[in-house]
Parts: sequence; C-alpha cells; structure tokens
Amino acid sequence: MKRASFLPFGFIFIGLYLFIYDPNSSFKEQEIKQTQFFSVIKPIWKIQIQNTKDSYELNSLKALQEENKEVFLLDEPIFKTYRDNKSKSSASSVSAVFDLGNELLIMTNNVHLTISEKNEKIDLFTKKLNFDFKKGSITSKNEIELKNSFLKLEGKGFELNQDKNGQSELTLTKVYFTQDNDTGNNLFGKADLIFYKSSSDIFTMIGSAQIKDEFSVINAEEIEFNFKTKNIVSSKKSKITKS
Repeated sequence: MKRASFLPFGFIFIGLYLFIYDPNSSFKEQEIKQTQFFSVIKPIWKIQIQNTKDSYELNSLKALQEENKEVFLLDEPIFKTYRDNKSKSSASSVSAVFDLGNELLIMTNNVHLTISEKNEKIDLFTKKLNFDFKKGSITSKNEIELKNSFLKLEGKGFELNQDKNGQSELTLTKVYFTQDNDTGNNLFGKADLIFYKSSSDIFTMIGSAQIKDEFSVINAEEIEFNFKTKNIVSSKKSKITKS
C-alpha cells in the first residue's frame, strides 16, 4: 500500500478534511491547520490514499489536540475502512489517540471491530486496537473474542491485512474456539496460529493444532478446517485418538 502523507502541510494533498457539526445546517467543511483549534465537537476526517482504491473515515464526539503536537485525543471514535468505496471494516471504542506524526490510530476501551466480507460479518472484541496507516494493517496484542454465525473464538492477539486484490487476511494468535453442532456433538479447537483469508471458508491452524469432539481428538502440526461444513480438509503430521 502506498504511504499516505501526514506532514503538517500535507492535508490538502492527501484530501484530509475536518467537518464541524452545525446544528442549523449541514456539515461545514474547514481545512485542517495544525494550530487552528484545540478542541472540536463532532469532527470527521476523510482520508483518500493516493494511487490506491483504499480510503478511510474517522469521526468522534469530540477531538482534543495536544498543544504543539500532531496528536488528537478522541471521545467515542468510529473508524471505517473502504475499498472501491465499499465498506470493509468498522471499529468503535470509548477513546482513541490519533497520532498524525506517526501515522497511527490507537483505539482503547471496549473496542468492537466488525469485518464485512462476502455477505459475512465477523465481530471482534478487544481492549486495544492499533491501525497503522503506513502498513494499512489493524493489530492487537491484547486478548480478543471473535464471533460469527458459525463459531466463537478467543485468542491472545490478531493482525488484519489485505492482499493486492483487497481480500482480508486475518492472523490470530494462541487461539481456542468452540463450534456448536446440530447433533449436540460440539467441536473444540486450538492452535498457536490461525490464518484465515476472506475469500475462503477454511481456517489454517498452525502449531500444536487440535480439534476435538465427543468421540475423537486429532492433534497435528497443521490442520486445514472448513468452519462452515465442520470438516477437516487436510492435516500434517497428525495423530487421531479416541476422546
């Protein structure tokens, strides 16, 4: 991903604007200048990355700028990512730090990230989330909880990137998951890493991978698991035992 310019006088160049809420009219557009304000109610930043199909939107109830710094403290921020003007993900939290100098957004307290792909929705919850504008990645090293319509998962961190075609690539660390079965035979799984690509229905489980049900346990170096069909697609160096 091409790097976005966040230099103090680069805002017009990358198309970054601040909108201030006016209760008597529509949003009022004003160009951001580094010393223009200290506190603003209901700001919105719109960021278009040059020579890419990616754009972002960030808004909050209030933004407080630290004096003589390229840092904004945000209350109840909402951050959205887009590809070809289509929503890819959105995140909300109680507070955030928008660091223009280091090109980072750090969201904290009750963070809720929603990833939308192929008419599917993944909800991820954590205490802290980092968005790196240089890399275009979303990461967390805190405990996470992930849910979709097929399973529930807990882990010790994640990283979300996208490939050149705009497909989301999610890597989860130290993962445990459960999956209900219509027959009552619930599945349990764990792995050091789980890699998931949005264009697929398959989890690649790597390192101390295990899937367990009422009847058997499979331990392997690597397992490819279809979380929709609840079937193991393949495994490496695997061993199956009875539960």
